[in-house]
Amino acid sequence: MYDYVLIIHPTSEELLHRYEPGMKNRPRPLVRKVLEWMSPFKAAEVEGLNSYLGRSAKGALVMCPLLMEQMVSLSPTKVMQSVISTMKFAASLSPKIIGITAYAAFSGNKGLDLTRMINIPLTTGGNYTLSTIPESILRSADLMGQDLEQSNMLVLGATSSIGKYCIEILSQFVPNTFVSAHNADKLNLLMAELPTERSNKLKRVTELSSILAKTNIVIIATNRIPPDFDMNKLPAGAVIFDASYPRKIPANLRPDILVIDGVVIRPPGKVKFNFDFGLPDGACFPCMAEPIALALEKKFENYSLGKELDPPKIREIMRLTAKHGFEIAGLTSRERVLPEEEITKISRAAQAKKKKKGLLWR
Repeated sequence: MYDYVLIIHPTSEELLHRYEPGMKNRPRPLVRKVLEWMSPFKAAEVEGLNSYLGRSAKGALVMCPLLMEQMVSLSPTKVMQSVISTMKFAASLSPKIIGITAYAAFSGNKGLDLTRMINIPLTTGGNYTLSTIPESILRSADLMGQDLEQSNMLVLGATSSIGKYCIEILSQFVPNTFVSAHNADKLNLLMAELPTERSNKLKRVTELSSILAKTNIVIIATNRIPPDFDMNKLPAGAVIFDASYPRKIPANLRPDILVIDGVVIRPPGKVKFNFDFGLPDGACFPCMAEPIALALEKKFENYSLGKELDPPKIREIMRLTAKHGFEIAGLTSRERVLPEEEITKISRAAQAKKKKKGLLWR
């Protein structure tokens, strides 16, 4: 019996080849077909978890074989069948809670519909993931030398859960927050529901070209990116947080702009996941950390499910992870950790471009 089981899957071919090296030289169509046929399996057991309170929890990783691109390109029915099969296999290990992580978490109405198929608590880790986004953006802005009191923020997809949460938390740090959403009625409702002092700081935009040159922070919280969003018009040193699925913003389009998609978390203790999913030893994604924290707290219940924002649970999981000793261990871009030297290189390129621009205007 396990306290928790995490359902994972390979987010790239590179990670697939790390645990299935025999697939590296096989034809890609064959590999994808094999992955569709492959059964879920227990990939590893997690060791060394030890919270600040001296608590531990026994966990395992269960592999859903589909690549991220297959979860996007295959029919929703096939993806759902694979996730359900994996979830049932995970249930056979008798866990007290199952974490459906990474892109598998988008299945079944973000896990909500899956609760009817299994009598074990489920979570997608969404609340903890959401809670870490403002911190990742603030850290990135600081690393790029931004003065938040002189910075402007643009939120594309303002009515999504990520958009709303970022507006709630981050709009207080910047003088102007530009907002855009595909559904005009939802955006009107959002702005009407906000307190007056907060809504006064929001500026609705339908045409982006006029504001991009003065926008320092961009939050992509939608898959419908407006055609007039042009990264080349952003100022040097800008930060882009890309929450699109799959990622829409190239990480290396400009050498002077930092593109991130989140953080990695280091659980307490000397944790060994005993599986290579492309992160430093002992680190995991927030969606994986949430069920681990719930297991340490012995809070075995359905937690982060569905598409809606859940402010009480966001505050609770922030408190629980701090209580047990979870820490942010670095920024990520395209699901990989950004090395400090890479961030420094981007920051220096931004400063050089600003300096050159300043000289031209003298």
